[in-house]
Amino acid sequence: MNALMSVLRLSWQLFRGTIGAKYRRSFLGYVWMVLPAVAITGGISLASQSGVIRPEQTPLPYPLFVFVGVVIWQVFVDAVDVSHKAFDGARSYLTKVNCAHEAIVLAQLYETLIVASVRLTLLIVLVALFGGRGWGTPGIIMLCFAGAIGLGLGIGALLMPFTILFGDLQHGVRVVFSYGVFLTPAFYAPEGSSLFARLIQCSPLAPLMNSARDAAAGLAISQPGFLAVILGVSIVVVGTGMLMVRVAAPILVERMLMGGR
Repeated sequence: MNALMSVLRLSWQLFRGTIGAKYRRSFLGYVWMVLPAVAITGGISLASQSGVIRPEQTPLPYPLFVFVGVVIWQVFVDAVDVSHKAFDGARSYLTKVNCAHEAIVLAQLYETLIVASVRLTLLIVLVALFGGRGWGTPGIIMLCFAGAIGLGLGIGALLMPFTILFGDLQHGVRVVFSYGVFLTPAFYAPEGSSLFARLIQCSPLAPLMNSARDAAAGLAISQPGFLAVILGVSIVVVGTGMLMVRVAAPILVERMLMGGR
């Protein structure tokens, strides 16, 4: 317990002041937390109206349908990048200060949680204005956000030792996640048995996006079993990823001391 409290205190000290300093340097400040999702939603909605994209019948107004998918995707991608950004940004002192390496990841995670909270708040407001009415709607949407963060954080922690050591791999990961949104139901809800439809339906983010949309429309969750599995997997992946951080961090610091990446 004392070790855990020490990690939490250190992570807060590392984080304190970072989020404010970062966004104060931007002209639009905290608006940047939601502006990309709003811009993507607007562009996809215009493409739908012009016939470029022809979505199936959706349970929500199409712009809100897209916004739900986009913000969950962005939360997931941000969480994937947490561990890499944490260790890459700590190069200047990792080799000089002996500290709990989990605290470095937690400090970076706090920023991701704040950004996710801003997006979540805007989404719940939009759902209240344009979506359905369900007593459990905010809770289910929050659960889907938590699943996306957990899944992303775990995957990113598992990848981190390799992306830190091999810069080209990190570039490849960013390319994959730049276009990976098209392999999720962020913009559409394909039905049928075609290969593409099955690929979309089997995406690990599909139950998170679909369940959030069901809740936003005031409907029963269409894939409760799949959602429960993904939430359970996210917990396991986070635990495994943090174990990877604990094991790999001393090796990474040693490489840094030797002049490697």
